Amino acid sequence: MYQRFQQIIKADYHLTPDTRIVVGVSGGVDSMVLLHLLCQLPENMRPTIHVAHINHQLRKESLEEQEFVAQYAKECGLPIYIGVWDSGLTIKNNIEQEAREFRYHFFEDVMQETNSQMLLTAHHKDDHIETVLMRLIQGNQLKTLSGIATSRALGNKYQVIRPLLSFSKKELYLYAADENIPYYEDSSNFSNHYLRNRIRHHVRPMLESENPNIGESIVRLAEEVNQQAMVVESLLKPLIDTLMTYQNNIWQLDYLSLKRHNLAIQSEVIRYLLTDVQNKTKLPVGYEHVNQVVGMIQSDKPNLTSQLPNNWLIEKTYDSITVSKKSHNTVKHQKIHLEKNQGAFLSDTQWLGLFEVGKETLPEELESWRYKELVYTHGENHSIRVRKREDGDRFVYNRKGQTKKVSRYFIDEKIPIKLRDLSWLVFDEKGCLLWLLPFRESYLSIEYETDKIQYKLVYLYQEDE
Repeated sequence: MYQRFQQIIKADYHLTPDTRIVVGVSGGVDSMVLLHLLCQLPENMRPTIHVAHINHQLRKESLEEQEFVAQYAKECGLPIYIGVWDSGLTIKNNIEQEAREFRYHFFEDVMQETNSQMLLTAHHKDDHIETVLMRLIQGNQLKTLSGIATSRALGNKYQVIRPLLSFSKKELYLYAADENIPYYEDSSNFSNHYLRNRIRHHVRPMLESENPNIGESIVRLAEEVNQQAMVVESLLKPLIDTLMTYQNNIWQLDYLSLKRHNLAIQSEVIRYLLTDVQNKTKLPVGYEHVNQVVGMIQSDKPNLTSQLPNNWLIEKTYDSITVSKKSHNTVKHQKIHLEKNQGAFLSDTQWLGLFEVGKETLPEELESWRYKELVYTHGENHSIRVRKREDGDRFVYNRKGQTKKVSRYFIDEKIPIKLRDLSWLVFDEKGCLLWLLPFRESYLSIEYETDKIQYKLVYLYQEDE
């Protein structure tokens, strides 16, 4: 087993002494074998190891296991980081999901503290098989039947890798016995309270009585699902790129163009969209949501809304379908007038100031907000008017002085409806549009005139998360 593990590390992960890793160690046989294998790697392959253990406080043995892992790490000369899940003492519902979220947040914190690049977990072949069966029973989407991936991203900076995924639980037990590796047997593994355990103790043995090789068949099925999903995605990606836009946690789909394609392609594009939503927001998305969007596309009604969990919405308008979080951004003004060296809140999450260059005074409480600015020249007695867009609004978009409707600009640039609604138009006192806030300036604002004063418009905002 060690030779196979070493080959996997060498071929797939290229670990070196300069690689800094975090290993999730529960004290069970899986993670203890993983830690032992890593410590046995030759010096030119052995990474810098940091041990991370989580005491979920769900069982009476939890503290004993924490002390066991800490002592073992000490004996191996490895630093250990321990997280204690206080909610474990009181939580009654959704235990697995809440514990998992705490676990991975803790792992990210440890990786940041140790400047590590990878998190290694001890998922093995039996976990992989059980996961496929769980998702099949729960009625998940086809793509999820690919099971557990050998690696995945964790946040924006880290990677989770699973080097034991080709090893069975039986192999891990045999290796632990041969190498005299101590471990704790989690008593909750024998409880039928959890679906995974019921599959392990009842469903899988029943399937194996019909086909002793059912585990390998499931592994092959998962690989085929994964490969076919990659093929479908690669073929559809050019179409998806022309139909879908994403900005500031707002997805927009050109459903009128999508409607020209057959129902199978429509469903795959929508599935891609909602999977992207799920990956970025952790929202649970399933077949019913895909069917809801397909129904919206087929409906003759121009305006439809469907609810997603956690105040997220799917909205159909005349030219697009938008997925976004319900906005709590309260508009304070529909119109506002600013003299030079003044500022004002446009809404709860937007602020605008007009200043002579060099005289900017920004509110201290907004120093963490996002920042945009526009510098231009104007006469001495200058003021601005700010308002929401109205039918017929136009701006100068090139040096020739040609104009374009604001509504046409939004359509051409595929700006989501939600972002259009957050936009403001900034005019000078003569009614010339200076800035379509926050997207682009009018060409009138670009010309520099030496005999006039330089002004700066400062826009501060919070993104709707």
